Amino acid sequence: MWPGFTNVPNEFLEAYFPLRIRTYATIPDSGGAGLHRGGNGITIAYEMLEAGEISIHDDRWLTSTWGVNGGAPCMRSTKRLVRTDGTEENIPSKCDRIAVKPGDILHFNTWGGGGWGDPCKRDAELVLADVARGLVTAEGAKRYGVVISRGKVDAAATEKLRADMSRRRADAKLFDRGFESLEELKRRCKAETGFEAPKDPEFFTFMQAAE
Repeated sequence: MWPGFTNVPNEFLEAYFPLRIRTYATIPDSGGAGLHRGGNGITIAYEMLEAGEISIHDDRWLTSTWGVNGGAPCMRSTKRLVRTDGTEENIPSKCDRIAVKPGDILHFNTWGGGGWGDPCKRDAELVLADVARGLVTAEGAKRYGVVISRGKVDAAATEKLRADMSRRRADAKLFDRGFESLEELKRRCKAETGFEAPKDPEFFTFMQAAE
């Protein structure tokens, strides 16, 4: 299943495979904050109707899509398998032949897009519109320095928050990867993803030039 690359109609999937799609929705706050907000990820819940096996070849479980010109990186992708007995299992982005039974549900969350530009420069009314559309939560609006109260922008609180954020904000980076080094990313990997960090690649020389 490659929902990050293609947009196959749900009706086709349900007709072609023994499954039912229970959820197909945007994930609030999954896009990176920015003057131009990163696109949100999608959550899809696949309910299995027959016993069988599933394989997933996806990506972006470890690193996020970068923020650019002061924008923030996005949410990572995740996969969670909920069994009929109530047990839950986080499964890797790349796995093969995972046994499933009728009633098991795979919650497949794609990654979002990175933000572009300073989030505090995004029009507060656009942020409010994103909240109304379910793309950003009221709490997530604070990543843009926007305070929303009773369904409206609190102008005074927003001005104060944006001023505070601007004072704390360092010089904007061209790229914000969400980490400073691979070593740092690996140290955080288990706590943030539930999986051990990938091992360093080993390179072998299979052929040597003739003397």
